[in-house]
Amino acid sequence: MKVRKEGLAALERARGETAALRNLANAARMIENNPALMQVRLLQHLSETPGNTLILGVPGSTMPVPVRDKQIEAPPSAELPPPPETE
Repeated sequence: MKVRKEGLAALERARGETAALRNLANAARMIENNPALMQVRLLQHLSETPGNTLILGVPGSTMPVPVRDKQIEAPPSAELPPPPETE
């Protein structure tokens, strides 16, 4: 009876390892097809870790500009206002 339980436990561990490897392979495939996912995942991890402060820079050319209930892309020549002065 003990040998049977040990065999079933080993089988369950092997199934768990196979599932974990399958999940890693799927994640690698997703990141390969969309590299930005890695950056999103990194930001998720950093936001969940206490003591981190994230400062994100957003280029002006990709920042949406509201215009009469519509949003359009800012022209490439648009500049962001200077940061506030600190003492």
